[in-house]
Amino acid sequence: MGRLWMGWMGLGIWIIVSVCVHLFYIKRIRLSEEPVLPPVYIIDGSHLRIQLRGNLFQQAGSELNSLGNRSANVRFGNTRFGLDTLADYLKANPRRLLTVIGYHTPAETKQTLVANLGAVRATSVQQYLVNAGVPEEQIKVWGEASSALLFVQDSTNALSFAFQAIPIDANWLARHQRYTDLFHPLHLYFPTGGTAYIHTPDNEQFATEAIAYLRNHRQERLVITGHTDSVGTAAGNLRLSFLRARAVQDSLVKQGANKRWLRLVARGDKSPIAPNALPEGREANRRVTLLVERR
Repeated sequence: MGRLWMGWMGLGIWIIVSVCVHLFYIKRIRLSEEPVLPPVYIIDGSHLRIQLRGNLFQQAGSELNSLGNRSANVRFGNTRFGLDTLADYLKANPRRLLTVIGYHTPAETKQTLVANLGAVRATSVQQYLVNAGVPEEQIKVWGEASSALLFVQDSTNALSFAFQAIPIDANWLARHQRYTDLFHPLHLYFPTGGTAYIHTPDNEQFATEAIAYLRNHRQERLVITGHTDSVGTAAGNLRLSFLRARAVQDSLVKQGANKRWLRLVARGDKSPIAPNALPEGREANRRVTLLVERR
């Protein structure tokens, strides 16, 4: 009888413990768990996946929390500052345009003097990336009001990120053409059908240094080679390429060059550097190439 009683008592204790475990741990009854802000993902197809922790901003604040910026980049498998990884990616992929949207709640707006707190939050990310070497033109920002933001210990995530391809046109090509020296080809780019090239600091530097160099090296020549895309007739393109080369020559003469230092070449559509079947290829082929020819 004693053993039977002990058995029933043991069974009762086991049932009570099981019920307690079920109630307090499985069902989480009467144990409130602190909610966690969902992370912010920065994803560009299969090429980039970054996860930022959710506590990016304090309530009614616009300054990035430093801890919120630390993350792991799944693709590269290293742990570092997530926005630094994003900056590296953008610099390595100059044709990717990043859009950063910052969010704020109407209640936050009442706590600050800022009309669009979300835009200020997005701009803080843009400034971080620009300081890390990303061109400002590669990042778009705006802000939106949202009543769905979560706050945990007065922190919120308040950001989203999206990517798209930057369309290639003559202006983009001109801005990304870098001057190395007078003996490496430099391309000047033109709008469709135009003979006025797009001026940039790099091609202006080439012109200034070329004129100074040729003034002291009279036996050498600056070769100005005009090109077109394949649209139109061969004869028309040949003439257009000559007009482009001559327009560049005239510009250099106005800056102090002597015509005897310059040699014009017209190639029409005979020397493409990109496929004319693609719109961006035609943009790249509408150019004049500058190169000092040593003798």
